[in-house]
Amino acid sequence: MKELNIYFVCDAGMGSSALGASMLQRKLRNSGLSEKVHNCGLNEIPEAIDILISHQMFYKQLKERYPDKLILKVDGFAGEDVYERIVEEIMKETNKKAVLAKEQIRVECPSVTNVEAIKAVGNLLLDAGYIEEPYIVGMLNRDASLTTYIGNDLAIPHGEYEVKEYVKKTGLAVMIYPDGIDWDGNLVRVVIGIAATNNDHMQILQNIASKLCEMETVDNLVASNDIDYIYQILTEEE
Repeated sequence: MKELNIYFVCDAGMGSSALGASMLQRKLRNSGLSEKVHNCGLNEIPEAIDILISHQMFYKQLKERYPDKLILKVDGFAGEDVYERIVEEIMKETNKKAVLAKEQIRVECPSVTNVEAIKAVGNLLLDAGYIEEPYIVGMLNRDASLTTYIGNDLAIPHGEYEVKEYVKKTGLAVMIYPDGIDWDGNLVRVVIGIAATNNDHMQILQNIASKLCEMETVDNLVASNDIDYIYQILTEEE
């Protein structure tokens, strides 16, 4: 999974941001995270960013420029507790990214059969390293014995208990079918493949249900044709 792009920002991109980046890098390493922390000036922020950290005096300016990014603020650069709090936030973001990465979202998929859709979303999970191949057979068997259509134009293919051993780690894959799929007589436009270890699937199902319980949200998701928007909707905090 691609690492997060983390930048510590200050006005000139030298003193305070370099100090902050160095201290945060040490904290991340001590917490077992491999993410690299970069530093730059306010006018040197690259396009590919996931998290920005700055002194609180720059927070409003950065939030206006990057409304969809995670912006963290500090009121000083020396306190250990400052970096502990930032590490907690980064770990939350890392966990979200581990479950659903933007690379595992597909939009404008041409209509197929429900069997083909299950295989396609299963292969996304496989290519991302969430599962081993036999899990896809379990996904097909589960849908054949009890449909994974859940209403609101949604289907959530997942494996049976018997294939749980083929799940390497919890993860999701999302495929959007604007023209819909005939899913045993039901219309499906959003297919979310689920691979879950332990009881993670219950939390995932609850999260999906809460995020997509309104048909308007599903309509907006399908119409957006925007991977960033879909990712935001499915990963944002309640």
